Amino acid sequence: MKTYRFFSLVAILALMVSACTKEPDRIGTDIIPPSDRLAFGQDTTITLEAYSIIDDSVRTDETSQNILGSYWDPVFGITTASIYTQLRLPFVGHSFGTNPVVDSAILKLAIKGAYGDTTSIQTIKVYELTSDIYYDSVYYSKRNAAYNAVPLASKTMLVRPYDSVYIDTVKYAPHLRIRLDQSAPAFIQKIFSASSDALSTNDEFIKYIKGLYITAEPANAPGTGTLMYINLESALSELVIYYKNDEEDSLSFSLVINSSSARFNNFNHQDYLQANASFKQQVINKDTTLGKEKLYLQAMGGVKIKLRVPELTQLTHNKKIAINDAVLELYNIDNNSTYAAPDKLLLYEESKGGEIKFLTEQNQGDEYFGGTYNSTAGKYFFRIPRYVQGIVDGTRDSTKHLTLQVSGPSVRAYRLVIGGTQPTDPAIYNQRVKLRVVYTILP
Repeated sequence: MKTYRFFSLVAILALMVSACTKEPDRIGTDIIPPSDRLAFGQDTTITLEAYSIIDDSVRTDETSQNILGSYWDPVFGITTASIYTQLRLPFVGHSFGTNPVVDSAILKLAIKGAYGDTTSIQTIKVYELTSDIYYDSVYYSKRNAAYNAVPLASKTMLVRPYDSVYIDTVKYAPHLRIRLDQSAPAFIQKIFSASSDALSTNDEFIKYIKGLYITAEPANAPGTGTLMYINLESALSELVIYYKNDEEDSLSFSLVINSSSARFNNFNHQDYLQANASFKQQVINKDTTLGKEKLYLQAMGGVKIKLRVPELTQLTHNKKIAINDAVLELYNIDNNSTYAAPDKLLLYEESKGGEIKFLTEQNQGDEYFGGTYNSTAGKYFFRIPRYVQGIVDGTRDSTKHLTLQVSGPSVRAYRLVIGGTQPTDPAIYNQRVKLRVVYTILP
């Protein structure tokens, strides 16, 4: 800790006057640019308490995209993402004609990207749902629904999430094409046998055909597997049935997935049985002291971090102080990994009942508050001066923890390894979690 000596007498007087009229965390910050604020006042680095724990199940119904696949992260172990979705009629009142016979049926799923090793072979399986799912119900990532154990399809493939697909020389955006196999004709015949009532409205149809369960076989070796981002609302996502009847030879009919379709994800982390030993000791066995070495974050209802700012009595010495700035810094210590760091993290207060309260600093926007990944520096920051001022003043409970989580945990597959609070490994000591505080002692 040191005191910078370049303040002029005018600056000091201005600071003392402004302390009477401004919120403590804003003192002095309006006369210098944000990038230089940490050079304004007495500067010290605070050691925090932090550790990783299992996250709560996250809500996954009717999200902007879904996740499908399985991967084996050498740190976090195996994660499998599965989809439950309704199929809907594109229009009502369709007739399949006399004696319809299926030629083929192809499930198409539009891909928006992927996470993990996209060179890995993946096996995707499709089943018929046997229980209803509802658009107006809430579904979380640990939820399952009943399905027929006989698969409609099982396809082993090399996923190419960024390659266009050519069908009869026509170019289409990236998507999976899964042909329903020998066990599927009974399912297709069930569709052909739908009564006129079942085909008269979508409400009736989804009672008759409840939907599909789409999943992946678990990845079978560390470092393999991928999780695909699926856009079920894309026009490319549909079940196309090619058939003929007594009247015509080349017919097709599509069952669609759209914004009115009930759908949700299940995320299965296999109880982290295949995670590495350090991860399991901290996260599963709850050895919170290991947060000094490394910290872990994972989306999809995986892992979050609890973080606590101490009382800060070493700053006050029975004097009043004003917090000019306080910046929490977190470093990605696994930035050479196959697994990209999250674009953004969330920092908030969380009650014992799970109620989330965002910090006041967030109201000033992301540029001020932070949370966005700086890939060049390999780190994140959060600016929390008002929160720290509350700790100093005793208006906030310093025994309570903040929560750190991956942003978009229902729709992104990110994971992250962060330097701990006091790592013994000298190679990552400078990348430890730290809180840098700049403050002024008030008269």
